[in-house]
Amino acid sequence: MKNAAGRHGALIASAVFGLIFGSACASTWAPGTPAEWGAELTDTERSAVLQAVSAEAARELVPLSEVFYSRITSRRFNSRATFEDPGVRQFFPTLAAYSDYYAALVDALDRAYIRYNRPTSVELLGVEVAASGNLLLELRFVGRNDLPLRWWNASLTRTDEWTWREGRWYVVPGKV
Repeated sequence: MKNAAGRHGALIASAVFGLIFGSACASTWAPGTPAEWGAELTDTERSAVLQAVSAEAARELVPLSEVFYSRITSRRFNSRATFEDPGVRQFFPTLAAYSDYYAALVDALDRAYIRYNRPTSVELLGVEVAASGNLLLELRFVGRNDLPLRWWNASLTRTDEWTWREGRWYVVPGKV
């Protein structure tokens, strides 16, 4: 009788552990649905953007940046297919500028241990006006963790610079 009760208790403990562990893993592994793009921007940030650029440029920044970052979400970023995507290249004034940005982002995603350099989501955390008059977008890239035995997501926080030139927005690559 003691043996059966011990097995029954161990079975219940295993089931409880499995439920707790399984629900924690499922919520960590499932790509979250981030809040609306730019929802975290404060009124101060929005007014700073309006003062720094024209009304047309300010109106286009958030929707256009959402298009750009959605193009690179859930794609393997260190692949030729992604690199040659004209939908991503159009956000850069030259091929050299795009190549520099691309190389720097692939390196940053790799150093952040984001599996396959494939961010599952990108969030716009804030906007700041740089001394040059360009806008700095603070972003969080999230993806599955590439390190062994780490079931939680890895993230990368970085700042991308955007400039308004000739009636359109361009991404300014950082130094490689």
